[in-house]
Amino acid sequence: MELYTDLEQAVQDPSLVIITENISTEKELYRTFARYRVLPKKQKRFSDYYSNEFLGHTVPEMFVLLKEKLKNDSYTFDENQLPNEKYMLSEPDLYYKQEAFNSGDTNICFILGHSGSGKSMMARTLEGEDIDHIELDDLLLAKDHFTMEELKDYSDMFYSFFDGEGAKYYIGVEERDSIPKEEYEDRVFIDFVQFAMEYAKQHKDKKYIIDGIWIYLYFDDPSAFEDFAVFIKGTSFLKSKIRTVKREMQRDKETLRDRKQMFGREVRNYLLDEDKINKYRVFFGDKPDTVLRAETKDSAKKDEAVVRELNRINSFFVNEDADAISEIMKKTEADTELSNWNKMRIINECGSALFDLRRKA
Repeated sequence: MELYTDLEQAVQDPSLVIITENISTEKELYRTFARYRVLPKKQKRFSDYYSNEFLGHTVPEMFVLLKEKLKNDSYTFDENQLPNEKYMLSEPDLYYKQEAFNSGDTNICFILGHSGSGKSMMARTLEGEDIDHIELDDLLLAKDHFTMEELKDYSDMFYSFFDGEGAKYYIGVEERDSIPKEEYEDRVFIDFVQFAMEYAKQHKDKKYIIDGIWIYLYFDDPSAFEDFAVFIKGTSFLKSKIRTVKREMQRDKETLRDRKQMFGREVRNYLLDEDKINKYRVFFGDKPDTVLRAETKDSAKKDEAVVRELNRINSFFVNEDADAISEIMKKTEADTELSNWNKMRIINECGSALFDLRRKA
């Protein structure tokens, strides 16, 4: 494939999918990402390489960033409105049955935490060829984002739900007003999570990550998740809000002022959320299969280092440098500080890239 020297050339290539800020609607964003997810592995590598080269982020990362921007959900705050300092202090991240998930003994993981706490980042550190990452937000108004054919490509679990017992929830904004809240928003999350639990048991050949605030909002009893992996982001309410503000790319002052006026009501909602999340922390905190890890700069640096290695593999693949990929593999195999999971991710990606290069030769 010809190597491109600017973003415009890469975007014009029909064999690639690159997400840019020129996408102006969520519907277009979802459809673009659905096309990326069904690309052959080789084309994904090229797409991620050019996306990272010209935009500083891979295609999945651009999807998450642009999704947040298009949601138009920015917050500002006055920390004096917080009634209790516990909502400003972060807890350690909680990992329940992580080893069981990594080994395949359980193939579904639920991730909880405040909006803006880093749930999606936690999920992305676990993604791989055999993992389907589902955000529960995507359940709402799915018809406006996906055709049924696109759903089939985007997520086999999503498609099976909307094609079967969840067919009544496959609606768009036009139908939403005609359906009572208790028959739609109050049921779709419960029905999908219960469906996902059974679906994962019947499809052991794949792993599933499901994240969203709706888990703790609609399931009062944490024991319903005891048979599955559960990760809980410990990032505090206040820190989550700071992150939400920072990641908003650009907002006008009038909107920020309006959000500030609303923040008092949002604080009350988030304090209720904190109590619900804490119920899950207490339940899983003392389990023998639970590991607690404080959010540190060192752990963040390690995650960033893994992402850099994966991006380097893409770069060497595009430039057909098999020796450099082999060197990354050897270095990773000898690294005693990497977790088994991150080591496996890098080594498997090296092996896959080398196989494709040899096949092409």
